[in-house]
Amino acid sequence: MTYYFVKVPKLPKDVSHQMGTVEVVEYPTEEGGEVKPGQTIVIVENWWARMALKAIGSGYLSKTFFSSGAHVLIGDPLAIITCGPEDGPKGNESCELEIIEHIREKPAK
Repeated sequence: MTYYFVKVPKLPKDVSHQMGTVEVVEYPTEEGGEVKPGQTIVIVENWWARMALKAIGSGYLSKTFFSSGAHVLIGDPLAIITCGPEDGPKGNESCELEIIEHIREKPAK
């Protein structure tokens, strides 16, 4: 078995915020729960959007680090997933980002 940290990824320009943080909304998957590829691990939001961070491979959600309402910097870990060596990230990305809802639109320059 191995593990990896689920980190807040660099956000796309249309939803990135100057503060460089996101707020934890909720962890739909409970600690100790099994995760499948594409399953939402944590929902976060900032001034511009609400986003889901999804698992890359199969495993178990071993630990979550923050409670709802916590502000977390881009690049910081949110959770640990324990998995088999073949199910961990293959590159630098530790999760998939899905924009669930645009809260506000950035003004055009």
